[in-house]
Amino acid sequence: MTWKATFLIFGLSLFCLVGFAQENESEEEGFHVPKIRAAIMMANSHVPNAFEGEKRVAVIPTWGLDVDFYFHPKWSVAFQADMKLQSFEVERDGAFLERSYPFSGAFVLHYHAKKHWSFYAGPGYEFEKSENLSFFRIGTEYAFEISEQFEIALNLAYENKQDIYNAWTFGVAFNKLLWERKD
Repeated sequence: MTWKATFLIFGLSLFCLVGFAQENESEEEGFHVPKIRAAIMMANSHVPNAFEGEKRVAVIPTWGLDVDFYFHPKWSVAFQADMKLQSFEVERDGAFLERSYPFSGAFVLHYHAKKHWSFYAGPGYEFEKSENLSFFRIGTEYAFEISEQFEIALNLAYENKQDIYNAWTFGVAFNKLLWERKD
């Protein structure tokens, strides 16, 4: 997938979400904006065409860090970073590309469809010593509120890394409210 196609898909998705949000424009009780939330995530990434030597790698352990800025009760922007905790190779057209502990960062737009359920999408970049790759991430998160300041969330994300490889990541995040404007 090229950058032009990626941005076209992102733009169309954003347009659809904005239209949906305007239909459901009710503020939730007790929700203040702006606010900032941070999360640490323990996850596993499934890379379908990953190898470690001769062995196919099914699951790669991953750590993540997210910071969300809520500018509207239904919308937030976030920086999502993650690091895969294992080296692996991916096969592309008979050739192997080494990925040694790749670190990824993405800027995503979150749409909070329900109080605890959100969808997100956005472009990102994977840094690695042999070759850096751009990607597009799309995902969803469902959070379980523990207190007003703390949540535990389940995350599922899909990344397409320049048509070289894809990754599915499933994780558990620990979300903490860092700052909220009080009226």
